[in-house]
Amino acid sequence: MLRRPGLTETAWLLLVVVIGTLLFLARYEDPRRIAAGDSFWYMRQTLIFTGVDPETARLEAAQQMCRDTNRSMRASKASPRCERYTSTGFAPRYVAIFDSRPGYPLFAAPFVATLGLWTGMMAATLVLALIAAVLAYLAVWLASGLRLAGVFAAAILFVLPSGFAMTRMLTESGVLAGYLAVVLGATLLLRGRRLGLPIVLVALTWLFLVRSASGMAMALTLLAAGVLASFGREHRRPGLTMGAVGALGVMAWQALSTVLRLPGLNDTIQDYATGHFKLHADVADPIGWLVARNLDFWPQRLAAEVAVPTTIAAFGFAVAVLLSRMRVAAIPWICAGLTGVLMVVAHPMDSQYDRLMVPLWLPVACALGYAAALASRQVERLDINRA
Repeated sequence: MLRRPGLTETAWLLLVVVIGTLLFLARYEDPRRIAAGDSFWYMRQTLIFTGVDPETARLEAAQQMCRDTNRSMRASKASPRCERYTSTGFAPRYVAIFDSRPGYPLFAAPFVATLGLWTGMMAATLVLALIAAVLAYLAVWLASGLRLAGVFAAAILFVLPSGFAMTRMLTESGVLAGYLAVVLGATLLLRGRRLGLPIVLVALTWLFLVRSASGMAMALTLLAAGVLASFGREHRRPGLTMGAVGALGVMAWQALSTVLRLPGLNDTIQDYATGHFKLHADVADPIGWLVARNLDFWPQRLAAEVAVPTTIAAFGFAVAVLLSRMRVAAIPWICAGLTGVLMVVAHPMDSQYDRLMVPLWLPVACALGYAAALASRQVERLDINRA
């Protein structure tokens, strides 16, 4: 009898893992490319972490890039044309941006050492996606009080556009896992549980290792979420704790990146402005250049969103549901979703818009999962009453 609660929770977790695995495999079969341009650098770095020399790592990663490109072209009824992937001639400053993101390659290295490059990278990506699914289940269950809402939310995460991003050989599955861990820890803090603090700290550290821009975006939104939560007298202390952790994350990364001379926002802007440091010289005023790009980008982007308001409607629905049903617990979810906007502000590019806005679907998955669980309970009650 004492083991029953543990067995019950294990069964729920296994259900989430099974559903997540099946949906991951279904999304993985999309004919579009699995390995984007950034994937080459993650494969190369992963091989280096396994002990392969840099030149061999470059050649093997380039071979896999061509292989996936040709697979995608055949799936789209086009003739495969990739014979040699361009893997040389990149500026050291560009390579340094990826070298400063060791989290995903380090996580993937044991899988690659055991299973080979492609299979190992995708196995690591699957595991990170399943970790994100489990964290979504736990975070939604904690915020809503409904296990079924967590299961629905974890499944919906794969059905929404976030599911496609999580099955590509990119950092998105790891980033979403980090975001959901932060949300889980923040929710625990709001419930007065000390366990939330180490979870948030570990998750922020992971995010900075996987993609520092995402770590900075989440630290800033955690600071904002803490300030908002602290307006309520009941949650003032946990809110201030959240805000302090967010501020600490921003300052610690700024200090660390300065000491280690890691690429920062300035390098990211120059990379964009100069065509990966190859087409143009550095711009004199990178921040001013970025502001000008945003002023050009957002009016057209918002017009396109209003013309097909699916994303706006989905996020608006999520905000309404979460605020009305979860109260203060909704704040971390909504703020996590808005990190997508911060990422696009730093990279105002149409070609990267959908990928960078992936965090926006986190609160949508939470709200849809909660609504589905409530609807399921209502149907069950109606059936019982009829019987």
